[in-house]
Amino acid sequence: MASRSSYINFLDLASGDLLDVPHTPRVLPRVMTAPGVISDLDGYGSNDGDSDVCRERNIIVANMLPLQAKRDTETDKWCFSLDKDSLLLQMKDGFSPETEVLYVGSLKVEIDANEQDEVAQKLLEDFNCVPTFLPHDLQKKFYLGFCKQQLWPLFHYMLPMCPDHGDRFDRLLWQAYVSANKIFADRVMEIINPEDDSVWVHDYHLMVLPTFLRKRYNRVRLGFFLHSPFPSSEIYRTLPVRDEILRGLLNCDLIGFHTFDYARHFLSCCSRMLGLDYESKRGHIGLDYFGRTVYIKILPVGVHMGRLESVLNLPSTSAKIKEIQEQFKGKKVILGVDDMDIFKGISLKLLAVEQLLQQRPELQGKIVLVQIVNPARGSGKDVQEAKRETYLTAERINEVYGSPNYEPVILIDRHVPRFEKSAYYAVAECCIVNAVRDGMNLVPYKYIVCRQGTPYMDEAMGRKSDSPRTSMLVVSEFIGCSPSLSGAIRVNPWDIDAVADALESAITMRDSEKQLRHEKHYKYVSSHDVAYWARSFMQDLERACQDHYSKRCWGVGLGLGFRIVSLSPGFRKLSTDHIVSAYRRTNRRAIFLDYDGTVVPQTSIIKTPSAEVISVLNVLCKDPKNTVFIVSGRGRSSLSEWFAPCEMLGIAAEHGYFLRWNGSSAWETSPVSADLDWKNIVEPVMRLYTEATDGSNIEVKESALVWHHQDADPDFGSCQAKELLDHMESVLANEPAVVNRGQHIVEVKPQGVSKGLVAEKVLLRMVNSGNPPDFVLCIGDDRSDEDMFESILSTVSSPSSTAAAEIFACTVGRKPSKAKYFLEDATDVVKMLQGLATASSPKPRHLGHIQLKSCSSELFPGFILSTEVMGKSVLVLGLALLLLFGDVSAASTTPAKIVSGFFSNAVSVFMKWLWSLKATTKTAISSRQMMKFESGFTVETVFDGSKLGIEPYSVEVLPSGELLILDSANSNLYRISASLSLYSRPKLVAGSPEGYSGHVDGKPREARMNQPKGLTVDDKGNIYIADTMNMVIRKISDAGVTTIAGGKWSRGGGHVDGPSEDAKFSNDFDVVYIGSSCSLLVIDRGNRAIREIQLHFDDCAYQYGNGFPLGIAMLVGAGFFGYMLALLQRRVGTIVSSHNDLNATKTIIPPSPYQKPLKSVRPPLIPTEDELEKHEEGFFGSIGKLLVNTGASESFVIPDEDEPPSIDTRTPTPRKTYAFMSKDAEKMHQLRQSRVFSNGWDSDLQQQKQQHHHRYHSSIPHTYYEQSCEKTNEIVFGAVQEQDGKREGMVIKPVDYGYGDPMFDHHSIRARSYSLIGAVGVLQVGDLQSLAKILKAIV
Repeated sequence: MASRSSYINFLDLASGDLLDVPHTPRVLPRVMTAPGVISDLDGYGSNDGDSDVCRERNIIVANMLPLQAKRDTETDKWCFSLDKDSLLLQMKDGFSPETEVLYVGSLKVEIDANEQDEVAQKLLEDFNCVPTFLPHDLQKKFYLGFCKQQLWPLFHYMLPMCPDHGDRFDRLLWQAYVSANKIFADRVMEIINPEDDSVWVHDYHLMVLPTFLRKRYNRVRLGFFLHSPFPSSEIYRTLPVRDEILRGLLNCDLIGFHTFDYARHFLSCCSRMLGLDYESKRGHIGLDYFGRTVYIKILPVGVHMGRLESVLNLPSTSAKIKEIQEQFKGKKVILGVDDMDIFKGISLKLLAVEQLLQQRPELQGKIVLVQIVNPARGSGKDVQEAKRETYLTAERINEVYGSPNYEPVILIDRHVPRFEKSAYYAVAECCIVNAVRDGMNLVPYKYIVCRQGTPYMDEAMGRKSDSPRTSMLVVSEFIGCSPSLSGAIRVNPWDIDAVADALESAITMRDSEKQLRHEKHYKYVSSHDVAYWARSFMQDLERACQDHYSKRCWGVGLGLGFRIVSLSPGFRKLSTDHIVSAYRRTNRRAIFLDYDGTVVPQTSIIKTPSAEVISVLNVLCKDPKNTVFIVSGRGRSSLSEWFAPCEMLGIAAEHGYFLRWNGSSAWETSPVSADLDWKNIVEPVMRLYTEATDGSNIEVKESALVWHHQDADPDFGSCQAKELLDHMESVLANEPAVVNRGQHIVEVKPQGVSKGLVAEKVLLRMVNSGNPPDFVLCIGDDRSDEDMFESILSTVSSPSSTAAAEIFACTVGRKPSKAKYFLEDATDVVKMLQGLATASSPKPRHLGHIQLKSCSSELFPGFILSTEVMGKSVLVLGLALLLLFGDVSAASTTPAKIVSGFFSNAVSVFMKWLWSLKATTKTAISSRQMMKFESGFTVETVFDGSKLGIEPYSVEVLPSGELLILDSANSNLYRISASLSLYSRPKLVAGSPEGYSGHVDGKPREARMNQPKGLTVDDKGNIYIADTMNMVIRKISDAGVTTIAGGKWSRGGGHVDGPSEDAKFSNDFDVVYIGSSCSLLVIDRGNRAIREIQLHFDDCAYQYGNGFPLGIAMLVGAGFFGYMLALLQRRVGTIVSSHNDLNATKTIIPPSPYQKPLKSVRPPLIPTEDELEKHEEGFFGSIGKLLVNTGASESFVIPDEDEPPSIDTRTPTPRKTYAFMSKDAEKMHQLRQSRVFSNGWDSDLQQQKQQHHHRYHSSIPHTYYEQSCEKTNEIVFGAVQEQDGKREGMVIKPVDYGYGDPMFDHHSIRARSYSLIGAVGVLQVGDLQSLAKILKAIV
C-alpha cells in the first residue's frame, strides 16, 4: 500500500504562543514509502522497482541520529559515517532482515540552510536517515534549556529549591520543547505509511511527540521507551506541565521502562493525577485509557555482543591490554567509567577509596582506581562544580596516600577510544558504578563481556581458552541495571563506609565465588542483548496494536490534552431523532433510569432532582403507554421524598431491594434475602478499616453497607479496598451476602439483589399481563447498571417473548459497556427525555387563527375574522356568508367596492382552508417487488471511512472539483481531492477532530456542529450546513463559520419567518442552493414547509462572469446610455415645451404638507430648460461632466428634523422577481433595484427603530449572525413624470428619493453606487401622435 505524505499544517497544540519557528519548510525528496512506490506529492513519478511485497518498516525517532559528521577540508563538503557504538544502530539486529529501518533525528553538527537539502538527500539515500534541522536558537532552548535544565534534573530527583540549585521552570523553554517535538513529528509524517509502519520514539527529549502523531493518525502503531529514570509522583508532581507530558506518553500503545520501579512511579502518577487504574492482563500491565489499553513494558536494554567481541579481537586491544598489565603489575585495578555528571557519584566513589585506604593501610600500593571520565553532555555550572570537586579530591588522595611511583587514583579525562576502554575492562579486577541516580548504565554489562574475553584475545595474550573467568561488580542500588545483576554487591552510594567495605569484599573475595558470580552475570547479559531487547519490544508493540482496526476511534481534547477514545464498532451515540421515531411507533414502553450520574450529574453537590427532571418524568409517567422506573442504589426514604410529585413513577431503591410500582402503592421488599444479620459482622470490620484509612467513611443503608474511599490517598485507599474485599469475602463465606467493589467503594449487599433483577421483574410483569413491551429504554452510568443492560437483552430476546421490541441500552459517558448506545452526560440524558416527553404530549391540532386585513385601513382598521368551528357547521357558515354578501359586488359606489373586495378575499381564504381539510385518498400499492436490472454498471468503493473513523452522510462537490464529505455522526466536515481512491486522506474543513458537538462559530477548526444533516455550496464556494440538532443554518467561508438563520434553540423549534436571528426551524431540514434566484431553499420536513433565504449578490454572481473586460464594457455602455437619455430629454423638451407650458402649470401636483422645498447640493446631471440657452456642450463635454459628477453621493438633502407622515400598516404582497433569471446586466440591475425598493417598504414599519443593518451579536455564546443584505453607498437616479390631464406630453426631471436620509435606513432602502450610470427616466406617451413628433424631431 502506498503511503501518502502529509504536508498538512498541524493545529497549534501547545498552549500559549510558540516560538516563531518554521514548520519544517523543506520536504524530503523522493521518499521511498513502499517498494516500487514513491510518494507523489512532490511531483516525482513511480519507482521502477519490481518488488511485489510490501516490506515491513520501522521508524526510529530519537534526539540524535546514529551518525558521525565532519567536513572535508579539501572539498568543503560534509562527510558522514555510521556511529557503530550507537544503540539506535545496534538495535537493528533485533529486526528481521526484510524490515526496513528509517531514522529520524538531529545531527550533532549545525548545517547551513543552503546545504540542508543536499545533506537531507544524501543522508536518506546513503543511511536511511531523515534529519530534523532545528534552528540554532531553538536547538539551544530545546536541548540545553528544557531537556538538560528542567527534565534531566527532575527525572534524577533534583528539585530547584533555590536559584543556585537548579533552574526554575521557564515557559519559553517549554514552548521551545513543544516546537521541537512538532518539527520531529512533521518529519515523521512526511515519510510514514500509518497503516503499515511502526514508530518507536526514544527518551525524554520527545515525550509530547506522540500527541502530534496520534492526532494526525489515530491508529498509528506507536511505542515509546524511556532511557532515564522516571521519578516518584511526589517529585514529578512539581512539574507545571505534568499532565501534558503524561497524556503525551499515554498516546502511545506501548511504554517501556528499564525497571519496575520506574514503571511503578509512572503508574502512580497516572493514578494520582489522571485517576487511571492499571491491572495485569495475561502477564502484561495495562492501563485503560478512554477505551484504549496502553501497555507497560519492563525490560532493561542490553549490549551488542558482536560489537564488543569485535573490538576485543582487534590487535590494538590486545596490545593495550599488555601495556596496562605491565603498567599496573602487582596491583589490583578498580575501574570506573562515568560521564562527568553530578548524578554519577564520582566524588562519592573517590571518598570511598580514600576511606578504604585509611581503614586498610596494607592496601596502599596494592590497589589503583582508574577513573575514565567521558566528556560531559551538558555545560552547566553544576557540571563545572562536579569536575572541580573530582579533581580536588583526587589530588588530595594522591598527596596523602601516594608516592613518587604510586598514585592510588588515576583520572583519565580525555576521549578514550573503544579499544582502550575494552582493554581496561579486561584487566580490571573490579568495576564500580556508584551513581546516585541513573537510568540504565551499561558499563557493568560491558565489563562482564570483556572479562569473558574471546578465543582470539586469549590466543594473543597466551591464555588458555578453558581457564576460569572472574569478575566483580559493586553497583549502586539506584541504577537501572542493578535489579538484573543479582551477583553484584549492591551499595548505597551515599554511605561511604558501606561502599568502602564493598570494595574490600570485592578485592579479597575468593576466586571460586568470583567465578560463580561471573558465570551467572554473563549468562544473563549474553542472552538479553540489545537485539533481544529490540525484538521483544517490537513484538509487544505488535500485540498491543492488534485491535486497532476492530474499534471505532474519536479524537477528543484540545491542545496537548488530546487523546483518542476507542470503542467497539456497535457502540454509538444515541440519536434523539432515532429514539423518538421508535418511541412514536410503539405502544407498550418500559423505561428504566439510574439516578446518580444519569438524571443528576455525578459531580453535582445538589443531589435533589431539578424541576426540569420532575416535569419530564411527570409527562412520561402520565402517558398510559409508558412504564417508567427510577432504579438507584440510594435509600427509599430520599427517593420517595424527591419524587413525591411523580405519582405514577415506579421506584426501585437500594438496587432493587425495595420496590414501589407507583406513588400510591406500598413498598415491596425483596423476598430473596430477608436475613440481614450479616450486617452485624460487616460493620465492625468496616469501622476498623475506616479508622486505619484517613478520608474513608461508611454509608449505612437498610439492606447494605458501603465503604467509601474516594477522599483517601489513591494508592493507599485502593490497597485498603483490595484488602477489605478479601477480608469480607472470607468472613461472609457462609452468609447470604455478596461483596462488590466499585469505583472508590466496597459494597456488601444481600445475595440475589441487583438492578438486573428489577428490570427482569418489571418486564415479566408486562408480559404476563398481556402487554409485552415493544420499546425498552435503559440508561445508567455505573457498573451496577451493566446488570440492567444484560438483563433487558436476555429477557426481551428470550423465546418466551412474543414481540420483537426496540431495545435502547444506553450508558452515560464514552466507555466500554454492554450497552449499545451512549450519551455524553446527564445533560444529554435530560435533553433526550425531553424529546420523548414532547412526543408523548403533542400539541392539539385546531383550526388556525385566520386574520384578514381590510383593503383600507382607514375604513376597517385592524379588522380580524376568527373562526373556530368544526365539521359541517363550518361549511354552512361559509355558504351563508357567500349568500349574504353576494349582491354587494354589484354595487358601484366606493364603499360598496371596498366591502365587496374585503368579503371576497375573506371567502376566498376561507374556502381554501376548507379545501385543505379534505381527506387525502391513499392508493394501495402492491407489495410484490418489481425490479428490472440494466447491465453494464459496476459498483466500486472509492472512499472507505471505516478505517479513518469517518461516517459519510452526505456529499457535495465544490466548484474546484474537490469533494465535501459530511460526517453527521461526528459533527465534522471533510474535504478530499477529486481523485478519489481507497487511500485518499480527507482534510478537516470544519468541526472538531475530537467529535465534540455544540454550537460554536468562529475559526473552522474551532467550530462545533451538532449532527448536521445537509450541505450545499454556492457559486463562490461558500458552504451552507443544515445544522439540524441546533436548528440553525451555518455558513462556512474564508472568514470562518457564521450562523445565517435560526439559532434560538433554547426556545425550542418552530416555524417562524423573519430576520435571521428570529427565524426558527424544526430539527429535521435540509438546504439546497438555487443559483438562478441567488437563494437557499430550506426543505423544513419537520414543519412540512419549504422556506427561502435570500443570499448575497456577490455569492451568486460568480457564474455570470466577474472579469475585468466585462465590467469596463458595462460601465462604458451605461455612460453612453445616460448621454443618449440626456440628449433625448433636450429634443423632447424643445418640441413640446411650448405646447404644454400652460397645461403643465395648471396640473402640477402640489408637494406633500410634510415636505419642504428641496435644496440642491450640486448641479443636476441634466440641465433645465433655462440653462440650455446659456451654453451648449457636445458629446465629450457631457461625458466629462458625467464623470465629474459621479463622485457625489446625493442629489438633494431632506433635513433630519422632517418627520414622514403615518403610513398605512397594510402590507401588500409584492410580486416575486428573480434578478438572476436574466443574464442581461441592465435588466438584472433594474430588477434588483426594484426588489430592494419594494422589500424595504414591505417591512414592518412599527419596528423601524429596532432594526439595524450591521452584524448582530446574539446572546447565545459564540454565535454570530450575518445579515442577508450588505451595507453599500449607492446613487440612484430616478424620474418623476409630470403630465397634464390630456396625457399629451411630459417633462422628465431628476428627483432624489432621499435614500441617504437615516429614516430610510430602517427599511432596507439602500443607496447603491454604480458609477457612470445616467439618470433613468420612465417615458410614457399618451398617444401615437406625440410619439411620432418625438421620433421625427430626433431624426
